[in-house]
Amino acid sequence: MPGAINETATEGSSFKVTVTFYDESGNPVAPDTMTWTLTDEGGSVVNSRLNVEITTPASTENILLEGDDLAVDGNDPVKRIVTFIGTYTSAEFGASKPLIDQSIFTIMPIRII
Repeated sequence: MPGAINETATEGSSFKVTVTFYDESGNPVAPDTMTWTLTDEGGSVVNSRLNVEITTPASTENILLEGDDLAVDGNDPVKRIVTFIGTYTSAEFGASKPLIDQSIFTIMPIRII
């Protein structure tokens, strides 16, 4: 189930997305492989952030989004989704098990007066 991030990002600023990965028993697990993609609510990739590789994945990862990652077109808040896709080794079921997670957050536009 996608995780909603309670903090709100500010348009054009910096924003940290933190995710922890779990195995089928609910224990934190470091993925064997992991990529992430940033999309809008319609599924369009934002700022060419498609299948960005995490070279040495850990059980908890921090992704820093900034600048054009947090661009807003208009005066209304928008949602962004970071989707994580990878594999992990299960102590019970073996290697190459799929691992997918999502984090959803809101970006507040800047209004220049």
